[in-house]
Amino acid sequence: MANEKPGTTSTPVYVPYATFLSAIDALKRDGIPGTGKIDKSLWDSQSGAIQGQLLLAFRFLGLIDEHNRVLPALPPLVEAGPDERKPIIKKLIEASYAKLLTLDLNTISQGQLDEALRGYGVGGSTLARAVRFFVKACQETGIPISKRVSDKVRGGQTGPRKRRAPSNGKHAEDPITPPVPPIQQPAAWESQLLAKFPEFNPAWPEQLQTKWFEGFERLMGAKPGE
Repeated sequence: MANEKPGTTSTPVYVPYATFLSAIDALKRDGIPGTGKIDKSLWDSQSGAIQGQLLLAFRFLGLIDEHNRVLPALPPLVEAGPDERKPIIKKLIEASYAKLLTLDLNTISQGQLDEALRGYGVGGSTLARAVRFFVKACQETGIPISKRVSDKVRGGQTGPRKRRAPSNGKHAEDPITPPVPPIQQPAAWESQLLAKFPEFNPAWPEQLQTKWFEGFERLMGAKPGE
């Protein structure tokens, strides 16, 4: 599966839902730049990794194009109040995840949702974060989502259950689901890769900016050892 709208990225949103809303709040507070372009420095309170992920999120949802130029969908979202945002975000989710929403989300299993989002080219910790954003967005905007999925995301479980050895030395299912580490920060191996990735410079020519984003998408979709 892939986002088919022209000028956007195929990488689904994988920042926390609350972080995405905070980015919108920042634009509402300070205004959309008169240049009509969005860049990372607008969210200078966030880490460089989160700033890059926000740009990818805006591109996937059709809020900016591949050159970071503001698209018509962004101003109404920024200008809307908290309650008015929900139907706007719902429409963005329905358009950007159109193929995923053709599935029966009311009864979908965790494995089936993982597989559907994996079709967007993400894996590992990025996949887990993409699942979290999608499920939270569905819950907040009124898009029906399977309780078996939403309960796991609410409880912090988005992957297979871990096993532990009982006193007899044999392996058994651990009835207590261990908490998933906080999702705001990249995994250790991702941080090492990001440290080697060149810092984005909004002064670059548009062609170089486009290549930077393509490289960033491939980097964040990679798995350990690749």
